[in-house]
Amino acid sequence: MKTAKVHRSRSLRFVITPMIDIVFLLIIFFLVATHFVKSETQETVDLPAATQATNEEEIAARRIIITITDQDKYLVSGRFLTWPELEGIILETEDQSGKPNKDQQREVRIRGDASSQYHLVKPILMACAQAGIKKVSFAVVPVDKKKP
Repeated sequence: MKTAKVHRSRSLRFVITPMIDIVFLLIIFFLVATHFVKSETQETVDLPAATQATNEEEIAARRIIITITDQDKYLVSGRFLTWPELEGIILETEDQSGKPNKDQQREVRIRGDASSQYHLVKPILMACAQAGIKKVSFAVVPVDKKKP
């Protein structure tokens, strides 16, 4: 009995299509993630110092971050807003009857420049009280107790 002599090439072929798909998905993920991180800190402000500042690790999904620049302008999500526009965003938590909607637990974080005047912060606090927003926080930097 004679055996068949067939020469088969046994070269390895790498299937890299799934790897390319994963790399593109990772690139898209990191591009979107960096865009959201940059939108909060787009405008640089000199934050005031606080003795009992804490680092918050969890971020609420319904947080509004309002930046008050040193030129006395309001900045939300990378857009400069007038006071009526900002007030409309804060008061969006009300339902059709004008009562605060308890299902939407919104949170407001105010990033005010250390040189900002209180007359810019007071209307934000009043609008939050009117909308029933109970979680209002200020972004501050901790005071280094070792420095004189």
